[in-house]
Amino acid sequence: MFDRAAIAIVVWKKSSRRSELLSKALGVKLWFFPGNVPYIRAVFNTLRRVLKEKTKIIVIQLPQGPLLLEAFFLKKLAKRKIVADVHTGFLINTDWKGLLLNVPFLKFLRTADLIIAHNDFQLNLIPSDLRDRTLVVFDPWHLVVGSEGDDENEQGDYIVFPSSFASDEPLEEVISSINSFDIDVKLYITGDWKRQPKMLKYASNRIIFTGYLQSREYNELLSRATAVITGTKREYTSLMSGWEAVAYAKPLALTGTATLKSMFRDYATFYDWKDYKSIADALKKILISKPNTVAREELRLRTLKSLDTLKCRLEELDRPSSPIKYAS
Repeated sequence: MFDRAAIAIVVWKKSSRRSELLSKALGVKLWFFPGNVPYIRAVFNTLRRVLKEKTKIIVIQLPQGPLLLEAFFLKKLAKRKIVADVHTGFLINTDWKGLLLNVPFLKFLRTADLIIAHNDFQLNLIPSDLRDRTLVVFDPWHLVVGSEGDDENEQGDYIVFPSSFASDEPLEEVISSINSFDIDVKLYITGDWKRQPKMLKYASNRIIFTGYLQSREYNELLSRATAVITGTKREYTSLMSGWEAVAYAKPLALTGTATLKSMFRDYATFYDWKDYKSIADALKKILISKPNTVAREELRLRTLKSLDTLKCRLEELDRPSSPIKYAS
C-alpha cells in the first residue's frame, strides 16, 4: 500500500468536486490554493507546502497550465513524482484564455509520471506515446455525501439541472423544450446565473434559478428531486452532475454524445440537444421512470475497479528503488 501521508492533490483557482472525492477515495491530502492569473501566490504556497511536508507524489488538477509547469520543476529539482489529472478543458481550447493559459504548457504533460483521464474517449486526446502511462479513473461518485439511505417519502415533485452556465450546456434548449411542449414539470436550475444573466428571462413559476448553493443545500435539493437532466454539446467531456444523479439514484437524462453513452450506458436516457421533441420525450420519460439499480451497480463496480488500478499505480510510484513498469 502506498504511503498516503506522502501524497497530496494540488488544486489552484477552483477546486472541483472530482478532486475532493479523489482525495477522500485515496485517503490523501487536498491542498487548495485559490487565486487568479498569474498565480504567483499559488506557486509560492505550493512550493512551500511540498517542501515543508516532504510530499513525494503530487497529483495536480489541470487545466491550470502553470501548475503543470511548476510540477515539472518540482520533479526535476526536488525529485517529486507527478500525476496529472487532466480535465478536457486542458486538452481542448477554443477561447483566448485556453490558448494563452493551457496550450503553451501542453508539452509538459509528457513529463508526468502518470496521467489520469476521466473517460475512455478522452484517451483519444492524449498523445499515443503517452498512453502506456495513462489510465481512466471515474469520478468517485459513491462517496458523495448523503447519497445513501435517502428517504423516498421525502421526494419532491421537481427536476434539477445542475448548471455551471458554460457555453457547452444545452440549458436554453431544455428550457425552450419545456415551454414549447408545455410540459408539466418544475425545473430547478442551480449554479451562478450571473455567468449568463440573459438566462433569467426564462424565469417563471416552473423555471427556477436557485443561484449558487452551498454544498448542504445543493445535496438536499438533489436528494429530493424526482430526476436530473444535464448535458454537454462537446465530446470527450464527463459530467460530475451525471455522476451525482447516479449517486442519489435519480433517473437521469443526458445529451447523447458518444462519450456519455459509453460511460452511462443503460443507466441514463439520452436526448438530442438540437431536437426539442427529443428533449421533451426524455423529460417525460425520466418523470415516470425508476432508477436502473442493476446499471447503477455496474457503474459502482467499474468505478471501484478504476480506483483500485489508480491505487496500484500510486503504489508503484511510491517505490523509489523499483523502476516503474507501465501496462500497455
